[in-house]
Formats: sequence, C-alpha cells, structure tokens
Amino acid sequence: MKAKYYILVMSLVGLLSYRHGMAQHVGFDLPDKLQRVRIDFELHNNLIVIPVVLNKTLKANFILDTGVQYPIITEKALADMLGLTYSRRIIIQGPGEKDSITALINTDIHLQLPGGVESGMNQSLLVLENDYLNLRETMGVDVYGIIGYDIFSRFIVEINYDEKYLVVHEHKRYKPKRRYKKLDMRVYNTKPYVSLMVENKRGDKNKLSLMIDTGASHSLLIDSPDDRSVLPTTNIMSVIGRGLGGDIEGHLGRVKNVKIGKYEFENPIVSFPQEGDYGSAVMRGSRNGTMGSEFLSRFNVVFDYFSGTLYIKKNKNYAREFEYDMSGMTLVAHGTDFNEFRVGSVRYNSPAYLAGVKRGDIIHSINGFNFEILNLSGASTLLRQKEGKKITLKITRGEEEFKTSFKLLRYI
Repeated sequence: MKAKYYILVMSLVGLLSYRHGMAQHVGFDLPDKLQRVRIDFELHNNLIVIPVVLNKTLKANFILDTGVQYPIITEKALADMLGLTYSRRIIIQGPGEKDSITALINTDIHLQLPGGVESGMNQSLLVLENDYLNLRETMGVDVYGIIGYDIFSRFIVEINYDEKYLVVHEHKRYKPKRRYKKLDMRVYNTKPYVSLMVENKRGDKNKLSLMIDTGASHSLLIDSPDDRSVLPTTNIMSVIGRGLGGDIEGHLGRVKNVKIGKYEFENPIVSFPQEGDYGSAVMRGSRNGTMGSEFLSRFNVVFDYFSGTLYIKKNKNYAREFEYDMSGMTLVAHGTDFNEFRVGSVRYNSPAYLAGVKRGDIIHSINGFNFEILNLSGASTLLRQKEGKKITLKITRGEEEFKTSFKLLRYI
C-alpha cells in the first residue's frame, strides 16, 4: 500500500528574507502575560493537523512539519479566496517525479493559531502553483497547508501524541520535565537532526544522522549511498512516499535493530528511496535520511531548538508493532466531500488482486465500516493490523455493485 506521507525539500527559500515596506514585527508571539499555550490537534496517518486562521478571516487545517522552513499553502484556490498578492515566483527543487515546481511568495499574511498565538502582519509564506501533494485526497481530511520552522524556532514545542495536544512554551520560562530523557539535537539549515544506531540482519551497525520529520508518516528512511548495505535482503518495491514533485519509489524492509538513546526497537520497517528519486533533491551529505512520525509518535517529545535538545519519554504506543499494508492495494479519499475510498493501485498477485479488486474501484465499506466511521487513516490501520484477518469490501465499479473478500498477508 502506498505510504500516506510526504517529504518536502525546499531550495532558494533565502529569497523569503525579502521584506517590503517599513520594518515590522516578524514571527509568532503568545498573548500578553502567558508563558505557554496548549493546542489540541488531530492525528491522521501519524501527521499532526492543527487549525490556522489566515488574515483573521479564513480557517484552514495545516500540517505541523519540522521539515519545512516557511509556511506553505498547497492549493492556490485557497490563496485566491484570500486575494493574496505575490512579490515573486521561485523554483522549488523537490523529490518525486518532477525535477522542480514553481511557487509564489507572499510576504504580508497574518497567521493565528488556537489560544491566541499569532504572527505579525508581514509573515511570509509560499503558495504552490500546482498541488502535487494532493493532501486532501491522500489524507482524507481537509488540509490546505503546512507550517513548521516558524513555530519550532520561536517556542519550545512539547508534543503529546498520547492525548493529542501540543504546548508552545516561552523558551526562557521552560523547565525540562524530570521523566524525559535528553538527546543531543543539531539544528542545521532550519531542520533538526538526531543520531541513532541501525543494525542490519548481518549484524553490521551504522550510526546515522537523521532529520526529524514530523511531516512524514513513515518510520525511518535511509538515503545515504554509504549506507546501502543496511538494505535488507528481504524487501519489497513500492511507492514509499510523495514529495513536492510527486510519487517517490523505493524499497521497504526490516532491519534487525534500531537504538536511540537508551531505547531499542527490534525489526522496525525502514524505507530506502530509489537513487535519483529522492537524494538529488536533498543534497547528499547533509543527512543520512529521516525519522518520521511512525517512529517518533512512540514517544511524547519536546523540541528545544534553543539549546539543541530533544526530550523524549516513551508513551502508550511505544511497544506497538511496526507493520505495513497487508492487502496490496492503495486507497485515496474520493467523492465531493472525500467520503468514499477509491483504489489507487493494486499490487500484482496480492490478496486484493487475487480477490478481483481493480484500480479505480470505489469502496463504500470495509468490514461493514463506511468512511464516516473508519476514515482513511483508520482504513490504513485496519489493512495492516493482523495477518490472516478477513477483509470484506463493498465495491462499485461503473454500474456494478458487489462484495469481495480476502485475508491479509504480511509481505515483510
């Protein structure tokens, strides 16, 4: 099943340092006299989704992403509704099928988060001219943008994946919690990195520097040519993600062990992008890959960019098994209100393929659960939950309606 996550890589963003008019306040602030603000979030396919009010008029859902430097509106129609004007057009290099895409720069938007956290009136952001991410379709919820560094660089950010809330703290007032373990974190080119140890099935150990990417729903991704030996002998070829330029292909497999700080994980699933599909866009040598939210969400975490520290404490998801889709089909949201499932692709000889499922089929229910009950994130979880579990689909294909069933099968 196609991984429901994306990877964003920006270039030429230095152009955004441009400001027009008189000097004004730049960046986010808490309301007067407050030292911290709690913000509840939704979690979809391991991605944190928060509401953002644009220009004090329009509310839209944004993904909180440590991998992006400037806020992004992914659908230009939303920017058109706001009547935004642009100072210039730039080229963005990003992983995927397209070598580069174009984006427009706006330098005078106002953004407000829940609890009264807001930017000055001259916040900068990018507007994509074409939406290759298709966030609403791949996530099944109304998501129109991405925000990251502007939050993490201004506050100490505490993320509680257990109870689905985050807290932004004034950094001068924050006191670390005793039960959290402290890890060194390097912030380079606006992005956070930590080191961990990966052991392959042959017993070889590799110390890797991975970018922490809350905007990617995978577990770990390794993208260093020097570390290809980590690639497991048993693996599958798949679309492993989606970048600004479209789909990213690669391999998926299990490594023997991953250790971060004092914590160890056995047999986690790791993604290995196909050379040229991803690495050329991220300047090889700056990192060995990424740590996504499938891995990070096993902890409650605190990002402290000011001291270069990541605090982690294992949560109720810590012992959850690392699993991948066992059906062989990809699903995307479909319909006017994105309230149906559509089959994006079917892997040859997979359980779904042998049960007669075809690309383009509309699935109205899975084991009796429709989209309103299950949603896309829930469907993805169900299809990787337990090998041997029976799955029954109610399908429409053209004018035909029928049911079909199969049992889940573990590939890796």
